[in-house]
Amino acid sequence: MSKTLAEPEATPNRAKQARSRRRRLEARQAKAERSVRLFDLLKAGMPIAEIALREGFSVRRAREIVQEILERREVDPPAGFVQLQIGRLGDAMMVAHTAMMEGDLQALDRVLRIVGELDRYHGFCGERAETAAGATRALRASAPALALPAPADAADKSLAND
Repeated sequence: MSKTLAEPEATPNRAKQARSRRRRLEARQAKAERSVRLFDLLKAGMPIAEIALREGFSVRRAREIVQEILERREVDPPAGFVQLQIGRLGDAMMVAHTAMMEGDLQALDRVLRIVGELDRYHGFCGERAETAAGATRALRASAPALALPAPADAADKSLAND
């Protein structure tokens, strides 16, 4: 008999637990979406004061949230800035590459600059860059010429033989 009396009490508790779990999950999802939104605004170069106004926070709270976002990425503050810059450069690369593929030849220069900056942020400068440059020079030196001799050279040779 005691089991039948306990069952009606267990059902409301389970429902409360399920609602509580659902609310916690929704709160976590909202916080994650906010973090992505704030990081995207930062990458776009929006000032923290404007982000605070847009999101309905005080400037102080917006700074705290940004700091939490960068800390959760498990990087130290300078590296957090690097992550932010890499994100910005990634977005810029997509725009420049699209323009280049649509025939804008000036975009090629922008793509090359962005690649250089990404290499710098990823640490491919210095010793590694010198090694890569040396390998490239060696390949160029060993590669056969792909162009035929200029026609003027052939005409000069035929005149010299006459």
